[in-house]
Amino acid sequence: MWRIIFILILISNLSFAKKVEIDTFLVQKELEINEQLLKLRSATNDALQLSENESLIQLIESILEHPGTMTYDFTKFETISTIKSPDDAFRLFNWNIENSEGVHQHFCYALLPNRGNKPNTVIKFKEDKITIPSKPSNTLSPNTWYGALYYKILPIKYGNKSLYTVIGFNGGTRSSNKKMIDIFYFKGKKLRLGYPLFQEESESKQLSRRVFFEYAEKAIVGVNLNEELEAIVFDHLVPESENLRGLYSYYIPDMTYDGYTWNGEIWEYKTDFIAVNSQNTKTKQYKPTANGEAPEFVEVDDVWVNPVDSKSPAGAGKSAIAPVPESANNKKKSKRNKNRSPKKTKASKRTKKGNTPRSAIGNK
Repeated sequence: MWRIIFILILISNLSFAKKVEIDTFLVQKELEINEQLLKLRSATNDALQLSENESLIQLIESILEHPGTMTYDFTKFETISTIKSPDDAFRLFNWNIENSEGVHQHFCYALLPNRGNKPNTVIKFKEDKITIPSKPSNTLSPNTWYGALYYKILPIKYGNKSLYTVIGFNGGTRSSNKKMIDIFYFKGKKLRLGYPLFQEESESKQLSRRVFFEYAEKAIVGVNLNEELEAIVFDHLVPESENLRGLYSYYIPDMTYDGYTWNGEIWEYKTDFIAVNSQNTKTKQYKPTANGEAPEFVEVDDVWVNPVDSKSPAGAGKSAIAPVPESANNKKKSKRNKNRSPKKTKASKRTKKGNTPRSAIGNK
């Protein structure tokens, strides 16, 4: 009897020791990766930056298959995102670098957990700036990727399928930035990007696989979930003058808001939202500086924010941003715009004659 008890205690101790060993491994790796991130962000030239980034990739790849990586918090990470889907189906490790010409490169890994203590399935994204257009409209794989920093994942049910609406930011070039709304879905363990669920404009039957918003470098553009409106709300973009139409480096917000609402079948395009801040959570944004100084830490609302707010997500797109959600106890509601009708609480159609139909796809 005592022998059996001894064996049970020994097994229990071994299991505990194994858990401690796993935690210790990730704690140590987190410190190493964060140290390497600081080296990367303080690189003084493009060649050194690429070299430091290769070292970072090797360190990150060394932990991705580890089962504990799906649940570990990585609270010390700076300038890198480790967001998970709300249903824990996958996790993204995502960051970018910016060279001296203002051109951004993006890096991303998706982790899918496996049963038991088996290694995670790791999917590596490869940014493709040669064979695909800057705003691809077809279905993509991680091997043909447009490049992004994803900051929001929204699970949706489409029939019996589980799809994931993702919102991201692309630093683009010196003249313009992009944000996008896309769909992730899985065929077994294979990830695909793009699904025809986005209505191009109100009343239109035309659907797109993803939506891009390209805008001037100087502009601050919001694209995010507004929980109070139950919609993805975004700035309506227009050219600074009519003769600049189609030149997206001159597109800016016109201080009106459009959005998408999920009707169970498609993301339905709506116009003229009254955007209301719902400050129920906070986000930490780490913004590395170009001159190699220590990263700047900023706390902002993790929901819809006014596009002219300097604390808007993606910080006008001038540097890498990695949102890290943080809970907040205080819940506030901002006041509605006094210049708008208080009865206008939902999206409405434009009825004036001669107005061009608004479109998120064409940034009309």
